[in-house]
Amino acid sequence: METRSLADYYNIQKFLELLDYHEMKAEKEQLQFIIDYVDTTEKHLDEVLNELKNVREELNTIHNKSIKDTALKAVNTITDKVNQAKQTIIKFKDHVKSTVDKALHECKAKGKEALTGAMISLNVKGFLQHMKNHFDDIVQTSDQHIDKLTKLGDEIHNVNHHFTNLGRLLLGKSEKQLEPRNHDAGIISKVQYHLFKKMDNMTEMSHLTDRFIKDIEKREQIYENKQKTSVKQSLTELKADASFKDKKPKAKNKEHQLSH
Repeated sequence: METRSLADYYNIQKFLELLDYHEMKAEKEQLQFIIDYVDTTEKHLDEVLNELKNVREELNTIHNKSIKDTALKAVNTITDKVNQAKQTIIKFKDHVKSTVDKALHECKAKGKEALTGAMISLNVKGFLQHMKNHFDDIVQTSDQHIDKLTKLGDEIHNVNHHFTNLGRLLLGKSEKQLEPRNHDAGIISKVQYHLFKKMDNMTEMSHLTDRFIKDIEKREQIYENKQKTSVKQSLTELKADASFKDKKPKAKNKEHQLSH
């Protein structure tokens, strides 16, 4: 089933038009960004889930129980965590829709204030941080299972070597030296390859998301500094105005005293 883009939702298009009408350029850009981010990330996670599904189906054909169970556990665990990340995106999409719907309903009474409140309620930075945590968790979990598969592969390689030598000894032949395991061959290596690939993908997504978070924080800092400057300037103007008013009556009193 093809996922529907947030951009296709009528009320979001209407909301973007209102942001444009009220000259809320930064807010409009942020909403357009998050729509693109959500659509791109959801599509990417669907591709990852499809790849993991194919690997799992291939593993079900393995007869060696130790290899099959360990590899399936790794693939199933990563699949669960990718699904968790996708569920976060689905929930956020629903959150965006309901927030936009509410803002449009309140817009007639509150105007621009409703739009500003909606953008704050979206909590884009919080969502991005949540997604980054998902990506980092997938990377860490993949690394742990790759390590387990490496140890299993090494053990199986050693056991096979011992059985080979046992057979040679029974036939009166000399033992063979243990040769290094070929890490590019076999089903274990194939599973590890897929997990490494997912690690690279998730690491890239984590770094990309982190850059977006830092960009939002930078904009927040700029906005905060502008607000502080604006407040400081207003206070300075108020003090100057108050000082002028205080001086003016005193001058009148002095003239009044001199006239007497």
